[in-house]
Amino acid sequence: MMKDDDQRNVNQPVFDYEDFLERIDGDTVLLKEVLEIFLEDTPSLLADLNAGIKSKDVEMVERAAHTLKGAAANISAKRLQELNHQLLVLARNGKLGDTEGVYDDIIKNYNALEQLLLSHMAK
Repeated sequence: MMKDDDQRNVNQPVFDYEDFLERIDGDTVLLKEVLEIFLEDTPSLLADLNAGIKSKDVEMVERAAHTLKGAAANISAKRLQELNHQLLVLARNGKLGDTEGVYDDIIKNYNALEQLLLSHMAK
């Protein structure tokens, strides 16, 4: 069994630009539109996630983590996808007390991701 710290040691890329570009058939206009929507929607999902963790609301955590995992997968933000998967598993197993460290990693990752996405949108 993995320790919690090992579990969060995600080796996925923050943003796999080439994978995302391939999935949208090289359409850079669509890329910018999708990334813009992601950047607009994600802060409220992160707030919901935080609120759910703080209030120990398993359903809220599961819903926000599931939505974030899907949104991250849509744009090839593989590390954020994996971290939300880990959070989802913890919530489903009733281990909300173990989620704060993962949530901190999600926030750090999102901040790095946001900078990468903004730089790709500026191209």
